[in-house]
Amino acid sequence: MKINKRFFILNIIIVLTVIVTATLVLSVGNKYDIHTHYYTDAKTPDNIQLKCNKDGIISVNDIKIENREVVVSVSSKGKGAVNCEVLVYPENEAVDESYAVTSHISLYVTTQGVIIETTTGNLNFTGYRAVFVEILSILVLLIVFMCYSFIDCKREAEFSYTMVAYGGLTLFCSILFAFIVYKMLNNVVNSFSDFAYLVHESGIYFLLSMIPLMLIMAISVSVSNISLIRHEGFRYVNALGIAASILWFLGTLFSFNTAELFFYITKNSVLTNLTYNIHTILVYILCYFECMIISTSLCAYLASRYKPPYDKDYIIILGCAIRDDGSLTPLLKGRANSALNFEKEQYEKTGKHAMFVPSGGQGEDEVISEGEAIKRYLIEQGVPEERILSENKSVNTYQNFKYSYEVIKNDTDSPENKNIAFATTNYHIFRGYILSTRNGFRAMGISAKTKWYFFPNAFLRECVGMLYDQKSRHLMFIVLTVLFFIFI
Repeated sequence: MKINKRFFILNIIIVLTVIVTATLVLSVGNKYDIHTHYYTDAKTPDNIQLKCNKDGIISVNDIKIENREVVVSVSSKGKGAVNCEVLVYPENEAVDESYAVTSHISLYVTTQGVIIETTTGNLNFTGYRAVFVEILSILVLLIVFMCYSFIDCKREAEFSYTMVAYGGLTLFCSILFAFIVYKMLNNVVNSFSDFAYLVHESGIYFLLSMIPLMLIMAISVSVSNISLIRHEGFRYVNALGIAASILWFLGTLFSFNTAELFFYITKNSVLTNLTYNIHTILVYILCYFECMIISTSLCAYLASRYKPPYDKDYIIILGCAIRDDGSLTPLLKGRANSALNFEKEQYEKTGKHAMFVPSGGQGEDEVISEGEAIKRYLIEQGVPEERILSENKSVNTYQNFKYSYEVIKNDTDSPENKNIAFATTNYHIFRGYILSTRNGFRAMGISAKTKWYFFPNAFLRECVGMLYDQKSRHLMFIVLTVLFFIFI
């Protein structure tokens, strides 16, 4: 609820920012200064004229010379497109166009009276700097909101795909803001087109800055997949990292010099410009999803390192495959031991015991259910049978939580008031948080250690899950990115 309220306030602020900027541009947009190079030594504007192909669209207010430039101040009178020529005649020569130095200017006056320069290679309007400030202000607002929401999720142990989205957007907006400001401080921005090109360059620098970290992650998940395939055999899910690494490499390769290559092949400037714009959009989308991958890994790591408070009433132990004789595999024993150690520490610190809920059904190749195997192990470790509530129906992690919660509800009249934890392997903790929430209750993870090669692939699987679960938000980002670059 807090985050939803915060998100509502953010939207209101962004809308107000856009309205204020649009109002400012509309209030000053009916006047515009045309700037052209000045090639003569004349000190006065007596030999400078503005000639337009249409009357009634704009009117000339003033013509002056500033810093070796001719500045023609115009105002809007009507609406529509108009092509103009700034004619600069040599000093002491007759007013003859054959002697004039000519600059061609294309203007368009909107229905609201805003004058927009549309000369080839340049797009500009009065008040363009207000748009710069608006874009940077929105980026700052997003950084503050997303970062605060990410920290809030971590503080409240609300590990979820929403937290991943907050972290990814914080990283994306922060890097983008840093590069745009850096480029603005080191480049002269005299028009809206200058700013648009600066944004494009920032995207390229953004992509370049991500390559070292993404390369490390690509190598990690590929090595992880090779280790998984060696230990568990080939499965599509075990080759997910290799496939993702290849896609990332091809996407990054495509993101460089695409427009220039296309022009070299086709010699078509219109298609090249279209390719240039599509290329810019794809660069930003690729950077965005790279940030989401990094955020997923960070959230999964933080979830595995989080230590729940010692106030638990029930501890669910998530099952996995058992040995042929019904004993626990090292992986499952690690989960059971982590639950036992946590419960022991809780009793020593608070004097409060927790009930154990070993969870897992019986597979076709298993002599007993996983829940029963865990129960026997707990009894061997000295846990009284009356503090064990077995769940023996589940066949996957989602059902582990579903049926375990049903067991808890049968044991108490107020399950919503009970503090619940779950014990599983560290790479599996983040998924546990998500699946417990989907089953209508909140549980905190107790982490058990495992082999290193499980981690990278598990993080990537969570990233794929996050992309699917939050597909509407990601689609909204893609649409907004396309609209933004259509605008500029």
